[in-house]
Amino acid sequence: MNSPHEPQRILIIQTAFLGDIVLTLPLIRALTTYKPGVKLLFLTTPVGRSLLDGQRGIDTIIVYDKKGADRGIRGLVRAIKKIRQHAVDTVISPHRSFRSGLVALFSGARQRIGYNLPYLLPFYTIRVHRQKAAHEIDRILALLKPLRLDVSGDDRYPVLQAGTTVRNDRRIGIAPGSTWGTKQWTEEGYARLIQLLHGQGYEIVLIGSEADRAVAGRIQRAAEVALDNMTGRTNLRQLVDLLAGLRLLITNDNGAMQVAQALDTPIAALFGPTVPEQGFAPLRPNTMVIESKGLYCRPCSAHGPMECPEGHFLCMKSITPEAVFKAVIHLMEQR
Repeated sequence: MNSPHEPQRILIIQTAFLGDIVLTLPLIRALTTYKPGVKLLFLTTPVGRSLLDGQRGIDTIIVYDKKGADRGIRGLVRAIKKIRQHAVDTVISPHRSFRSGLVALFSGARQRIGYNLPYLLPFYTIRVHRQKAAHEIDRILALLKPLRLDVSGDDRYPVLQAGTTVRNDRRIGIAPGSTWGTKQWTEEGYARLIQLLHGQGYEIVLIGSEADRAVAGRIQRAAEVALDNMTGRTNLRQLVDLLAGLRLLITNDNGAMQVAQALDTPIAALFGPTVPEQGFAPLRPNTMVIESKGLYCRPCSAHGPMECPEGHFLCMKSITPEAVFKAVIHLMEQR
């Protein structure tokens, strides 16, 4: 490992999913808290910009629309040119992709900090061990150790600022979607859970992106109770405010879960093909993971495939609505 120099202009590269961007927030806060005067730039996606706009600590957000306007090699070159205009001296990359490695290599930065994964070695001047058994937040924060920063305790929690600070104690959110098919709990399970919660006088709001509208619509029809279906009807900033106003969020392992954690909203998260030991479960004490422990096939992949490889989908089907309802009521009683 090369000896680090004191950074003045730092670029953070994180162009992965929404949840991954949220998990980078403690790194941003640590740099701005413990390295005052440092100029901080953040390379991210259009979704990342929507989330981070107005958040404290970031001086410049550079948008890299890798799946849209910046798709392909020409878009990659454009992104690198934007970065070089800012004369950054240090790059920190929590994103483990080959493409992000190329961005780091050609950024013009003298000091480039990334993980010591074999395919990333050519891109970084300082390489940090990525501890497989650690939480993802701690794996990201380990990238600060070459800069002599060590973050622990509550400073590890991601934090987002919302436009509202008032919670509705009777309003419960449900985020039933996921990019990965097997991460979604059953529609029948969600519908029955909604009935149980509605029977206790709770207001239910369905949350998700445009891609989740179909599954949310089927759940709403199956539940046959009055609820507020906001799926696909909010932009990201509106979603942040919505999540900040909830008593509790019930969710799959998805981006909404990570956003809610950053707002200190209590969370009941259903994990099926993935397990907390992989490092992406919520950290805060007002959160819980509901899962079927002891199944021979868990975890079946890093993300959860679109369909169950074994054909039985026991990791989700064995979680009953009654068990989730009981766990949720217990969690709310702790507050």
